[in-house]
Amino acid sequence: MFSNTIVPISTTNTAVISKKAFITSLLSLPNEILHMIFEMLDIASLFAVSDTCKLFNLLSYEYIIQSFESPELTLRLSFNQEYKLKPQVEFHFSHVDESSNNLVFKPTTQKQIKFYNSAVVHKPTLYNAALTTDNNEVSRLSKENFLQKASPLSIKNYGTFNETHKIHRDNHPLSYTFKYTVSTTPENIARTRSGERWVTPEEFSCPIDFFYPQGKSISKIFTKLFGKQRQNKAPTKKLSKRKWRNNKAIEAKKYEETNRSVPTPVSN
Repeated sequence: MFSNTIVPISTTNTAVISKKAFITSLLSLPNEILHMIFEMLDIASLFAVSDTCKLFNLLSYEYIIQSFESPELTLRLSFNQEYKLKPQVEFHFSHVDESSNNLVFKPTTQKQIKFYNSAVVHKPTLYNAALTTDNNEVSRLSKENFLQKASPLSIKNYGTFNETHKIHRDNHPLSYTFKYTVSTTPENIARTRSGERWVTPEEFSCPIDFFYPQGKSISKIFTKLFGKQRQNKAPTKKLSKRKWRNNKAIEAKKYEETNRSVPTPVSN
């Protein structure tokens, strides 16, 4: 029987399995077996497999949602203004929006972050969105920024804003929405300069495709999971022509000495 422990797909098998052949072999299995396999995959492997064909996309959906529901999995948003203010806010999965089927994330704890509105200062930006976890389960994804470019935040006016930005995954247009509130300096905090704005992140929503590996990353991850394994070759040192010739001369001399025929004694 399969255990319920979620583990990454092993990459120790040195057999070469093409992507097409692997998918074809899995498609021949009953759905019940596929469910058992998907139940054991970590979320990084689920994303890689889910993007290969429609059947895997449908079967893996519920297991991806279950992975997002884990309290250990965090969506970390990183902000920046003038390379000086670089706060980060952690979000956890909240629910699936029934009208749009988007995944909705809420801040783990309510947090206000300080920015400045000024004609001589660039707008703050949301420049990074990454998945992290306490047990390093998504190590393959933790270094991936799911935002293709930084998104500026409008903080000139006070109020609550829903800003939607477009991205692409394999030429397929997607969009995500970041909801936040802009307010004045809290009463218990001394104001340091004019134009001070305090931003409270409220919500982040996106389709599940938002977390699929970008472009060539899909092939790289799939190759690491099921494909050809790289050989660990020792680094070779490049030799100069002179050293190369000397080495060749030494090798030739050794070969000559080893294969030199020994004269046989002549009998009388």
